[in-house]
Amino acid sequence: MKYVLAAAMFAAFTMSAQAQDTTTAPPAAPVPASGCPALTPGPTAPDPAHATADQMNAAVASYTAWQAATQTAVDCRNAERRSLNAQLQARTAELQAAQTANQAAAAAFQAQLDAFHARRGRH
Repeated sequence: MKYVLAAAMFAAFTMSAQAQDTTTAPPAAPVPASGCPALTPGPTAPDPAHATADQMNAAVASYTAWQAATQTAVDCRNAERRSLNAQLQARTAELQAAQTANQAAAAAFQAQLDAFHARRGRH
């Protein structure tokens, strides 16, 4: 029985230590596709030395439309980032709570075993 408990405790602490090991970084996870509009490069302005007023006005209109579309995409990406950060924080809290519960359960179980062995005169 002691050997089974020792093996279980070793496995629990090994898993806990592996979860906390930060010396080796895991490979980077692929970034999931965004549900937001694509970020596109801005329009090229015409050469001011040779552009007509109509060309400059058209370029400004093109830039204004691009800027509005880009801002919409950036706002969407920021919303995705905030959502992912919230998910990360929730998962981290969940993991920490599970580790705390596991450690408490192991300590309580060990206390019961110690009491049992003390009652039977074993050490």
